[in-house]
Amino acid sequence: MSKVQIKSIFEQIAEKVFEMKDKDAAKQFIIEFVNSKGINEHDKKTIIANVEACKHMYKIQSYICNSLLKYEGMSLNK
Repeated sequence: MSKVQIKSIFEQIAEKVFEMKDKDAAKQFIIEFVNSKGINEHDKKTIIANVEACKHMYKIQSYICNSLLKYEGMSLNK
């Protein structure tokens, strides 16, 4: 029996987001990507709200990094 490797939403989008320079394009990409996935509706709304609240590109990238760390269990918050 093979083990299925599940990638988080953030892992799937991180590389492309970090290549992007335009904040609005990055927001649009993330929102469209998240909406296209069959994830929990509450999580979907939370991700979209957090991304929409980012005023600068580095804030979007920081959010992606922090979310990735949390998903991997390496968050600084308990």
